[in-house]
Amino acid sequence: MRVEADYYAILGVSQSATPQEIKSAYRALVRRLHPDVGQNAVMPEQFHRVQEAYEILSDPEKRAAYDRRRAEEGLVKEPAISLQVMLSHRSLPCLNEDQVLYALLEIAPSPHIEVRRPPLNLCLVLDRSTSMQGLRLQRVKEATNYIIDYLDDDDTLSLVTFSDRAEVVLPGQCLVDRVRAKAQVSAIRSSGGTEIFQGLQAGLRELERVRGSNTVNHLILLTDGQTYGDEDKCLLAADRASRHQIGISTMGIGQDWNDKLLDEIALRSGGTSAYIDSAAKVTSFFRDKIHSLVNVFAREVRYTLLLGDGVRLKDSFRVSPYLTRLQEREGGFYLGQLNADKPTVVLLEFIIAPRPPGLLQLFQVELVGDVPILGRRSERIRREVDVHFASTRELEEAVPPRIVSALGKLAIFKMQEKTMEELDRGQVEQASQRLETMATRLLNIGELELAKAALLEAGRLSRTGHLSPEGRKKIRYGTRSLSLLPKEVRGD
Repeated sequence: MRVEADYYAILGVSQSATPQEIKSAYRALVRRLHPDVGQNAVMPEQFHRVQEAYEILSDPEKRAAYDRRRAEEGLVKEPAISLQVMLSHRSLPCLNEDQVLYALLEIAPSPHIEVRRPPLNLCLVLDRSTSMQGLRLQRVKEATNYIIDYLDDDDTLSLVTFSDRAEVVLPGQCLVDRVRAKAQVSAIRSSGGTEIFQGLQAGLRELERVRGSNTVNHLILLTDGQTYGDEDKCLLAADRASRHQIGISTMGIGQDWNDKLLDEIALRSGGTSAYIDSAAKVTSFFRDKIHSLVNVFAREVRYTLLLGDGVRLKDSFRVSPYLTRLQEREGGFYLGQLNADKPTVVLLEFIIAPRPPGLLQLFQVELVGDVPILGRRSERIRREVDVHFASTRELEEAVPPRIVSALGKLAIFKMQEKTMEELDRGQVEQASQRLETMATRLLNIGELELAKAALLEAGRLSRTGHLSPEGRKKIRYGTRSLSLLPKEVRGD
């Protein structure tokens, strides 16, 4: 027994894992790491470590002695992140056809961890092109002043403005002189065109200059216009930000900006994208974003799936704190930041091929993330999830309400996606009918403003064959933040 070795981490289970969870994790690792199967030269060494860990943890007396000695030497470290898995059904009938199964992953800080506010390294990159003049720029200045007042003395703020060139208004530093900082904000004037890459490049340079290993590094980009010719450079900058643990959140104000580009920048870097329909709402969007950033618990959160035989992943969605489709990148799914006050919830849809009676390993999920406030890098949690196939149809179990709720939220989001796809194919009539149906569903859950927008755009689509830029954005971004569910889904 090597007390200095963390056998729980080696198997990817928590210290409170049951004997069955330990056995399941061991079996999955053996299948993946056995020297006769693996191609990597370090596989045998890893395999022996797994064997050693299982030998100790599978024996109640050895495990108790190991836990006691680890505690005496101060080596016990509970995982900082909690991962809970819920299935739509724990058992399935044996059928001669494929079946659908849903899994809900809830990711949150572990309840025993004391949550503290992390220091921020924040950069605001603000559009000051000619189209921003007047009320828009004034509201942006007010929102910036709000952030200057909100940040703590140990936070770092930088401010970059851009048009067809970028200017560093506030270099990255702690806010030792808030009055002077506000005076520099007040002096910002609008002029020129819009080149987003210029602003992004300057903003990332400021963040990287003062980036810390245990800080939350984030860039907020706000624009009201299109950028031309530098879209690919913007996406490469987002990729670079992700590699340097910098998230980018994008905000588009008005209707004349490229939502696809801003969405992709945010997606690649682990940030969020938002639509601001009026200048009066800029401060509230900045306020919500800064409140979210000071509640960051973990960053660079991602998960990978190892599927069982005959199991296929059809779709993966984040359903909370906001809704978006997740795409696999480099063998995993990137979630970005985990907040202390709002769990991240993911819904997985699986297609399972016909199976004989017995237990099927549905999937193994491994979650990895950094926890800056604890100084932990690559915190790792692994879960094995099984489903039972019965030869005879047993008493049908009800789908858990939380999964029903997630599916209801997702249904409206998919209707919006389908509408946009039909429009791209020129299927105007189908898209208009789908918008009307979506409006009815939205009315049922009390989303009156969004329902009204969908009805107006359905009528416009029937008359002109096009959506208005404002209506398209309102529908697209509004369905991402749905928090209620249709009455028919709730069972009211």
